[in-house]
Amino acid sequence: MSKKDVKDNIAEVRNSMKLTQAEMAHKIGISRQAYINLEHGKTSVINKQITKMAERCGLPEEKILFGYSVEELSSSMLHENEAYKERMNALIGEKEKEIESLKEKLDILTQLIFSERQTVKTQIQLIDEQKTRIAHLAQENIDLRKEIRAAKTRRD
Repeated sequence: MSKKDVKDNIAEVRNSMKLTQAEMAHKIGISRQAYINLEHGKTSVINKQITKMAERCGLPEEKILFGYSVEELSSSMLHENEAYKERMNALIGEKEKEIESLKEKLDILTQLIFSERQTVKTQIQLIDEQKTRIAHLAQENIDLRKEIRAAKTRRD
């Protein structure tokens, strides 16, 4: 912890209580100059002074040292946690809607794929039928040519 942080917190506590430097010095039992030196960071704060200042000002020591009390920190963290939970719940809600939309699209695509598979099967059957017809026609063509040759041969 730097002296600057503590000195700023000391000045903030004094200002929040609307006390002059002399009044705060008197309250904690030190000279005005000694208090000014604390607030300006020229003198290091010792535990005894912090304890006395906290007792006389009705504040927890950490409020003077850190600028906040455990209760304030807990309250702040609880508020941040609630805000975080709200953001997470909103995100979860958005993602659930997105998942539902994707499921609907997947169902539609699955139905389309099934339909296309049926169409492909039908087309394969038609192609097979056409191949069979072509094979029969080719055979008929061969047979007719043979008959025509045989007829020509008999005529000649």
